[in-house]
Amino acid sequence: MSHQRSKGELRVVKRDGSIEPFMTSKILRCIFNGLEATGQASELTAAMSRGLGEAVTEYLHSVSKGSTIPSRQLVDLVDLVLSQTGHCEAAMAIRHHANLRDRRRKVMMVATPRPTDGRFVQKRWDKSLIVQHLKRQHQLDAPASRMMASRVEQLVFNCGLRVVTAGLVREMVRSELLAWGLMPGALVVKRVRHQKPNSKGKVKDHTDPANPAKGAGE
Repeated sequence: MSHQRSKGELRVVKRDGSIEPFMTSKILRCIFNGLEATGQASELTAAMSRGLGEAVTEYLHSVSKGSTIPSRQLVDLVDLVLSQTGHCEAAMAIRHHANLRDRRRKVMMVATPRPTDGRFVQKRWDKSLIVQHLKRQHQLDAPASRMMASRVEQLVFNCGLRVVTAGLVREMVRSELLAWGLMPGALVVKRVRHQKPNSKGKVKDHTDPANPAKGAGE
């Protein structure tokens, strides 16, 4: 029982210093992404997926000296387990993706106009600002905010630009919220009334045959 309680107490320290519960599902997703990148995803059965995920989780508990672990170390653990189970290419793909994402974060700049003169001021990309915005303005919980922020970050990186405007980032956030149905009233559709056709499929003509102008003008 004490072993189970220690597992429940595990937390992950994110890059911005915040702490969130450890989730095996994120490890499984990371493993799947690595296998998919090397064309091995079709070999990943449900049993194999659980086995690899449990191996990472058990190793994590065995090497963790406390109740928290840095998020960067999780990548190292996934790399180790995949390499030891014969999936070296998948491990290399995950490592390459993590390094590429770190490099993009270091070179990506966000330009914000100054209210005084409208000139742009550039600041380094910081995903945690999006997380804070989603929590504060849209009342999303921490896991949902991080998931949404990660999707926005990937959209920004996919643009292939080194400088993006703060306005573009805001619109990407709004688009993701809209896609997930998290913007109140965003999916409301205005109802349009249509004239009912007559039995022959034609719209009824209410003009007076004796005085066409009368019916048309009414």
